[in-house]
Amino acid sequence: MTNNNNNLNLQMNKKLLIGKSPNSKIMKDYKNSLISLTIEQWEASIGLMLGDASLQTQSHGKSYRLKFEWSDKNKPYIDHVYDLFDLWVLSNPHKKIRTSPKGNTVINWGFQTISHKAFNPLAELFLINGKKGISESLIENHLTSRGLAYWFMDDGGKLDYNKNSKNKSIVLNTQSFSDLEVIQMSKELSNKFNLNCDVRSNKGKKIIVILSESYSTFRTLIDPFILSEMKYKLP
Repeated sequence: MTNNNNNLNLQMNKKLLIGKSPNSKIMKDYKNSLISLTIEQWEASIGLMLGDASLQTQSHGKSYRLKFEWSDKNKPYIDHVYDLFDLWVLSNPHKKIRTSPKGNTVINWGFQTISHKAFNPLAELFLINGKKGISESLIENHLTSRGLAYWFMDDGGKLDYNKNSKNKSIVLNTQSFSDLEVIQMSKELSNKFNLNCDVRSNKGKKIIVILSESYSTFRTLIDPFILSEMKYKLP
């Protein structure tokens, strides 16, 4: 009950921060009232960073913030992640509209957390010389079933989109990582979760494929955590 009351007080205080300077006393007091991520937030963060989330610093590495952006199609997922990090986010997801090179209207939604030392452990795992990468044994030591579910929801899908296909292979889009990092991640996924994984090329970049024979194992791992609105990504 005490934790619930503390969260309620923080939510009430958060409303007072709108429009305040990052250096204002009320903002500093609010940040000081936040100590660390919950287990759920931490586990989800690992999967989110393996996906499209990014880390930014405005203090030369003294603290970091998480930044998110997804397409309009995944708005329920955006709202879910926003709610998950509620106390760490001061403004609602904002709509971004642009025109693609082909002249199509593209709608994305984005938001970011406040800068805080609670995100520094993520930077230690995912930033190498200021650029996104992965540390050794990251998946074996830090990725959980919950994190795997967020990784899939964030940047996964099915290998074969043919409606009549019996192929149940899963793709994890790892194009933002180096070839060696993708090979490392694939090995660690196989070892930790007993998944039969393969590394393949897609437009000159490496991706991870979780093969059909491991689909039931994969589903057992992620089913407790995947949103119903995101199951369209599954075979």
